[in-house]
Amino acid sequence: MRSLVQYLVCVVLAVSTLSSTGVAGGPENLLLVVNSESPSSLMIANHYIDLRGIPERNVVYLSEIPDREVIDVKVFKSKILEPILSQIEQRKLTGNIDYIVYSADFPTIIGIKSHQTKLLKMAEEQGTPIGGNKKIYNAQASINSVTYFAQAVMQDEPAYMLLNSNYYYRGNASEILKTPFLGETQKSYLAAVEKIKSDTDAAVAELGKLREQHPNQVAVLVQLAKAHAENMDFEEATEAMKAAITSGWSFRQIVEADPILSKAISSSSGFAAVVNQVPDEPIQMMPSIGFKRNRFWTQSGSYNRAPDQGRTYFLSTVLAVTRNHGCTERDALNSLKRNAVVDGTKPSGTFFFADTKDVRNRTRKPNYPAAIDALERLGMKAEIITERIPAKQSSVLGLTNGTAAFKWSSSGSKLLPGAICDNLTSHGGMLNRKSQTKCTAFIAVGAAGASGTVVEPYAIQAKFPHPMIHAHYARGCTLAESFYQSVHGPFQLLIVGDALCQPFASIPTCEFTGIKPQSVIKGEVEVGLDFSKSLVPSKAVELYLDGLRVSLKPASDTLKFDTTKIPDGYHELRIVPIADNALETTGRGVFPVFVNNHGNRVNLQSEKSSFKSTDQIVVRVQSNYGNRVVLRQNVRKLGEKTGKEAEFSIPAEALGRGPVELTAVALDENDIPVTSVPLKLKITGEIAKTKRQTETKK
Repeated sequence: MRSLVQYLVCVVLAVSTLSSTGVAGGPENLLLVVNSESPSSLMIANHYIDLRGIPERNVVYLSEIPDREVIDVKVFKSKILEPILSQIEQRKLTGNIDYIVYSADFPTIIGIKSHQTKLLKMAEEQGTPIGGNKKIYNAQASINSVTYFAQAVMQDEPAYMLLNSNYYYRGNASEILKTPFLGETQKSYLAAVEKIKSDTDAAVAELGKLREQHPNQVAVLVQLAKAHAENMDFEEATEAMKAAITSGWSFRQIVEADPILSKAISSSSGFAAVVNQVPDEPIQMMPSIGFKRNRFWTQSGSYNRAPDQGRTYFLSTVLAVTRNHGCTERDALNSLKRNAVVDGTKPSGTFFFADTKDVRNRTRKPNYPAAIDALERLGMKAEIITERIPAKQSSVLGLTNGTAAFKWSSSGSKLLPGAICDNLTSHGGMLNRKSQTKCTAFIAVGAAGASGTVVEPYAIQAKFPHPMIHAHYARGCTLAESFYQSVHGPFQLLIVGDALCQPFASIPTCEFTGIKPQSVIKGEVEVGLDFSKSLVPSKAVELYLDGLRVSLKPASDTLKFDTTKIPDGYHELRIVPIADNALETTGRGVFPVFVNNHGNRVNLQSEKSSFKSTDQIVVRVQSNYGNRVVLRQNVRKLGEKTGKEAEFSIPAEALGRGPVELTAVALDENDIPVTSVPLKLKITGEIAKTKRQTETKK
């Protein structure tokens, strides 16, 4: 007997070949994790699902979550991380998920004493004892960081605690040619580069072999261009440089400063013309780039596609903290609502950088010029202020500051929707302690995202966002991409906010013909795709069926879909155009449809659509198919009964306050499903204006 998921995978594979390449940036790529026993977690999740259009397959409900801020890493792995990773695999979402985002009421601080001990021992054995610097690696981490470093945490590899552990970090561009690989491949690369002057033919051969294995590695392409140029083969040098540009090379001044390449520029007009096409990005920091789970990031900030040649991550944030010293439910919900509607709106305002005598500001002040220069290149306003927070400003798009305490309401300033605020202080993420102003204070006044450390950080820049976070954001990155591109050692940083928020994104659009939402379809469906009115060119289009990605193809004018390969009943089709740029921003067309090839159907009804959270909800199922029916919220099973007709009674509080969708699934003896149109309900109840208290000890 096949499970429902197994059956859908089989029929999906019959539709088209499943690509292994994923694109980050949309609800299709986000897994939302919910504490099923927490009213706050259910409420926040219900609204976020509705606001962001999270596919039902991408919602995971967990139980028996400890009701406290601090838990040990062993408990975190067994109760939270392992179940999440297991669900991703069971639901066949391995190629989809780039974000793991938590709703409210999860522990925010993870004790990693065992990993700290292992790190200290490893350092001692390698002859680089940490010794007096032990306090820098305090044995506590944030929940989102140990999720970001899931691969290392699951293997108990403590290197994620180091201050340069995040290879997705966009560091100094001058490093990009130095460490594009790991292990023996890195040694082979360095040996090939060393031979460019002494044995050029050997260098060309060895670099060419590396190119075959890693065709998009810009360091190899640039060095190959250099080797060909040294060999006076300017035609091949030109081809390699073109390939480097296509793969994202954007540092003309590095090319022009290299003796061999600069000589090639003066010797070959063709090569010079190609170099003139290289963007002239400042080399202080690497340019922003879209995140993908299946990219293997290297120390240089570039990526490979071989598992042994880099590290993989999951972008992760916490949507809200509605207990202890976090936000109220009302403030957290208001923030999510106001920031879910600003994607692609390109708001006009100012990014502020605080310059006070406080060491918290002095730590990051040297990096202000690079961020301000990048913002001004984008046509954005940036301003250095001498106050802790902007005074009487109504157009705050972002803030980098450092202060132990502040009261935003007294400043007279207002945050624009989409704003990121970042405050460097010791206790900003310690939501179990009363001291200092918490990062959630920014969420309470409407920020899309903010962060703070969960243990004493000792004012180390690598543990906090580089001021370039605002430049990544202004270039169009999502909030989560912006944070993780700007923090080199994020293991102690708690990030609270909407991971998908991207107010400055250039979003590709498409007009669709041949299909409409809520339509009944059968046979082969041909969808027309018209990209002519999009301000952003698309390079590819993804097709999702019920949350599963079933195809990835170059952008074209038609997309065919054979409905006879899938069961009758309700299905959701998503057509996702992918922008042809470094961020690979996605748009989407969402089409809820009803497939009717065989006349099989299921109806789910309720006498009313609105219930109080104290009510009992009664729903009725009628079907002409199968031998049993299952009632679900998203893919969470609420009940099962035999027969074609059934009545279910569910306590409203088990579903959570807010907008809720239920579906009924009729199954036959082979577990082939027919799904009902979702029943949309509203669960009402007070949205708390006060915070719930749990344990508050450190």
